[in-house]
Amino acid sequence: MDRIAVYETNEQFEPTVAGAAWQYRWLVLLLAIGFAGLGWLYGSSNEAYTATASIGVEDPRISNLFTVGYDATPERYVRSQAEIVASRVVAARAAEIAAQADPPVTADVDYIMEEGLAVDASTDSDLISITYSATTAYEAITMANAIATAYQEVGREAAAAEFEAAVLELDSSITALTSQLLDVEQSLRDLQSSDASRLALEAQLDTALSRLLLFEPSSSSASLEDLADTAARLNEIRLEIETLQAALAREDTDLDTQSLIDQRDDLRQRLTDLQLVRDQREVDAQLSTSGVVFSDPAATAEPSSIGVMVLAGFMLGGIIGSAIAFPLSRGKRRFGSRSEPERALGSPLISDVPNFLDERLSTNLPVVEAPGSVSAEAFRFVSTAIAVQRDRAGAGMPAFRTVVVTSALIATGKTTAVANTAFAAALGGNRVLVVDADFTSQELTRILIGSVAPRHGLADLIEGETSLEEATVSVNMEGAGSVDLLSSGTPDLAAADLLSLPAVADVFREWGERYDLILVDAPPILSVAYSTSLIRLADRVIVVTSHGHDYSSTQDLRYQLDMIGTPQLGYIYNFAPLRAEMTLVAGSMADWNQTPAAGPESETSPAEK
Repeated sequence: MDRIAVYETNEQFEPTVAGAAWQYRWLVLLLAIGFAGLGWLYGSSNEAYTATASIGVEDPRISNLFTVGYDATPERYVRSQAEIVASRVVAARAAEIAAQADPPVTADVDYIMEEGLAVDASTDSDLISITYSATTAYEAITMANAIATAYQEVGREAAAAEFEAAVLELDSSITALTSQLLDVEQSLRDLQSSDASRLALEAQLDTALSRLLLFEPSSSSASLEDLADTAARLNEIRLEIETLQAALAREDTDLDTQSLIDQRDDLRQRLTDLQLVRDQREVDAQLSTSGVVFSDPAATAEPSSIGVMVLAGFMLGGIIGSAIAFPLSRGKRRFGSRSEPERALGSPLISDVPNFLDERLSTNLPVVEAPGSVSAEAFRFVSTAIAVQRDRAGAGMPAFRTVVVTSALIATGKTTAVANTAFAAALGGNRVLVVDADFTSQELTRILIGSVAPRHGLADLIEGETSLEEATVSVNMEGAGSVDLLSSGTPDLAAADLLSLPAVADVFREWGERYDLILVDAPPILSVAYSTSLIRLADRVIVVTSHGHDYSSTQDLRYQLDMIGTPQLGYIYNFAPLRAEMTLVAGSMADWNQTPAAGPESETSPAEK
């Protein structure tokens, strides 16, 4: 798997908020309890009462008699009115109203707006809820109702002021138009009075009209000739009047006169329209309201619940704890199960080895001293896995004998795993050589033969000062076969320089010809640089990681192994939690002993994995 694939597995291993909270559950719980206590203290010292009044609002312009086709958005109107309820103007008026109550309530405008008042506009109705919190129930009820009343008064005053301003503007426009009309009519009269011919025609028309008014028709007893004469004289007067009117009309076709007549007619029409609008406004002013169509005053006040404060504090503490736990978990992700290292290493699990203390084992070599234990069975799984891979090599895959066992960092139980795997392989009839290549600790040598190290070792063999037979020590354990140990020795050169000598390859080749399996205990690859030289010379590598081990360091180890190129056999998951099923069935040693192996706390046998 290349580096890109490793990044993909890294994303899969990213912790969740829930997982981080569980990993640091004691921190989260502690913060939650602490904040719950703060909530209890706050609720106890700041007990308050809450009263709620409700009002239903409707835009008054919708119901005006002469407001036809008004484009209104009810939701927007309700939201805007809620903002007005929460305004400083309403708060100041409410404070004045509350001060006149019996008994009076004193409230500061800033307190009303910042702490006492809460306004909520419903999203699916025209209701506005006015909630007020105070130290007493009476104060909460009085102030909630005062705010509702103040809103209505402010609304009515604003509507009255709006209508009054509109009427004043209309009156001003009407006065101006009237003045213009009078001027035009006077100009028309002046123009007409200066025309001598028109005056003569008007005098003749007046005479003709007077004759028509004074004309006496014939009586019903008159003769036909008299009736005919009367009709003829009447027609003559009418014809004269029509002729004079037509002459006057022709006189009015003068351009100046016609222009004044048009201005007069236009001003008369505009004046009529303005007077109509003014009359409509006066009617709307009489019909207008504050916009409140429903009011439900506050009648009771509910005390604040300390339990709510405690619950809110507990939840807040939990949220803060989770927020702290998440970056902690990201920065220090640790293995919580035996399958998780596979995502970082890209190799399979060979065996999960339980913590020896869970089985109450006091030895570092359970394969020899506690063969019926679950731990011993786990190391036998490691030996079997190596044998299976060697058999596959014999079936056409590259053969191997030398296996380096390494880890990312110290304290993973790597050396103990090497020793127990060696004895498990020896029990299977293999000639096994274990190489203590950790020149600093030499812990493998101490576990197998005690604190007195052999005179010769790996360093002497590489430098050519001794042979393989002289450098190795046979470790005979009763019932566990034979294992040869090649200790570190006493090098004259630094370990890195020593392992860079050409003779190292010959040494690896020589012991590969004499033993069935060579297990090399290499130092942690991220702590000691020369560990990479050992891995490069080996045929295969086994990684030992442990429960609770840091994920990022294991990922770094994977990068190192990819660069070296030595194939992985798999990984050993050390210090794994002892699962119940491990102790239910006898392991492979049951057939040897003819009796089930005892578990750590009862007569149950270790599980066969």
